Amino acid sequence: MRPNVIKIICHDIGKHLGCYGVKSVSTLAIDNLAKQGALFTNAFATSPGCSPSRSALATGRYPHNTGVLGLAHGHFGWKLNKKIHHISKYFSNHDYTTSLFGLQHITYQEESLGFGKIFPERSADDVVKNLKNNLGNKFLKKPFYAEINFFEPHRPFDFGGVKPFTSKGIFVPQYIPTNTHSRKEFAAMQGAIKKMDESILEIIKILKKKNLYQNTIILFTTDHGIPFPRAKGTLFDAGIETGLIIHYPKLKHKFKNKKFNQLISNIDILPTLLDFAKIKIPKTIQGKSFYPLLLGKKYKENTTIFAEKTYHEGFDPIRCVRNHNYKLIINFDSDRTIRVPSDIMNGGTYKTMLDKLINVRERFELYNIQLDKYENYNLANKDDFKLIKNELMKKIKKWMKDTKDPLYSSKIQSPYLLDTLRELK
Repeated sequence: MRPNVIKIICHDIGKHLGCYGVKSVSTLAIDNLAKQGALFTNAFATSPGCSPSRSALATGRYPHNTGVLGLAHGHFGWKLNKKIHHISKYFSNHDYTTSLFGLQHITYQEESLGFGKIFPERSADDVVKNLKNNLGNKFLKKPFYAEINFFEPHRPFDFGGVKPFTSKGIFVPQYIPTNTHSRKEFAAMQGAIKKMDESILEIIKILKKKNLYQNTIILFTTDHGIPFPRAKGTLFDAGIETGLIIHYPKLKHKFKNKKFNQLISNIDILPTLLDFAKIKIPKTIQGKSFYPLLLGKKYKENTTIFAEKTYHEGFDPIRCVRNHNYKLIINFDSDRTIRVPSDIMNGGTYKTMLDKLINVRERFELYNIQLDKYENYNLANKDDFKLIKNELMKKIKKWMKDTKDPLYSSKIQSPYLLDTLRELK
């Protein structure tokens, strides 16, 4: 019997979860999924921005190969290339029932994605209600792929009337100053995380009630790091780190309570799920399945992962390569300010960190990840690290060239630019 697949993606949570050592959050459901399944400690997004990262999750391709180089809402206008298959098409083409519950953030042309049904209501309560009301006979007749996209814990943290959560304390990461502003914002985010986690618990209850739990793969992940300065919108680890958990009761004897430290990119998730479903992986997919790793079979680990930012709310071209020990970030434009998304700038924490964000970026940034976890000490101009820097530069150049990165060939035109030029004609 082919497995059902539920992919849960939440906004802006990085690894801010109990199972990753954050003791002040309430993530009982997610922590239990990790305990009963496989947790990945070195999983990374291909972008620190919502739409580009989600496009990579949906296609198994780098953002610059999907058409989504920036935000896919409002006047930004980026959208998924029509020639590229969304994961829902792979499953629907192999006789799976497919549905989307919650937000969709990679194109305005929702019908092009390939879902049989879309339930767009965003709040966690609505997502659970729609799943409960529609996980009926149609789903029971065939295997299903359900994508559940939670808005929480995106800012505003009180979305849907959510209250702050502080009964287990408040944890503020070291790269953020602990003060009245940050404590208030992290308490509010903890409330949003709690709401999202409680909703996952309800989903699990629904699966069990309908006798679907045993044969359903639940994959939990997020689009990128937490919505704070030096995290979301940057290529520091805090911006691209992601939680990644795979839970499958039928195979729990294989990877129950396992932690995997291998480097995983979010483009690797789609081919892994296709492997689970015994669907042939097309050559156009750039990610690599880690299905063999889960089953204890021969697996060639990624030696490096790559991540990128081209646009968020403005042009901010950055690329990086990371291995287990070092990361090289290249800032391709002259702005020395660390760009911060506007929703983060509206919070008080941002204003207390201006000295760490303005006039601090160099063209090249090299960090020793093992000794400098929060990437504070740039080694790019140190003679002792010249060889490491040059080797990593070669890797970025080869990756950009091999994947036909439009930044490499100076061929980037934003939808907003093209729309403006049309107005001038």
